[in-house]
Amino acid sequence: MTQEKTIPQLEAFVKAGGTVLAIGSSTPSLYQAMNLPVQNALTEINKGVEQPVPSEHFYIPGSLIKAQVDNTIPLAYGMTPTADVFFDHSPAFRLQPDAAQRGVQTVAWYGSGKLLDSGWAWGEKYLNDSAAVVRVQQGKGSVVLYGPEITFRGQPHGTFKLLFNALEAGSAQ
Repeated sequence: MTQEKTIPQLEAFVKAGGTVLAIGSSTPSLYQAMNLPVQNALTEINKGVEQPVPSEHFYIPGSLIKAQVDNTIPLAYGMTPTADVFFDHSPAFRLQPDAAQRGVQTVAWYGSGKLLDSGWAWGEKYLNDSAAVVRVQQGKGSVVLYGPEITFRGQPHGTFKLLFNALEAGSAQ
């Protein structure tokens, strides 16, 4: 993906009504390149500088984490209000203050408190109140960012609707 050639093509596709989906590790490069109002939530301030949380403080190498879901949004139709998502070194999102005005909807998020449902997690508190799945309206289309691995092996029975709804509904409101 190049900033000069690929990103303008993706932006034109989305603004004309297309939908771009990014899952897991592909999300940061996309939201940064497209200048979406989303940031990495897994950061901390160290000596006055914001940095990614080091693995000594935060490490989830493949566990089921509980997410809250807004199933009134077309992307989450058919989902229950909570879902286990497969988290494996996955990104989590923090929305910029103007995110709602710039067309961002939080579809799924991590609440506060105990989030681990199965497996183990070191420093799960860093996920508290961060977004797991967001949809960004751009022109007639949208960009959907999935932090957790919603398509990972057997786990997707609980999260496939998030993918299939995006493919089916496209840019539906």
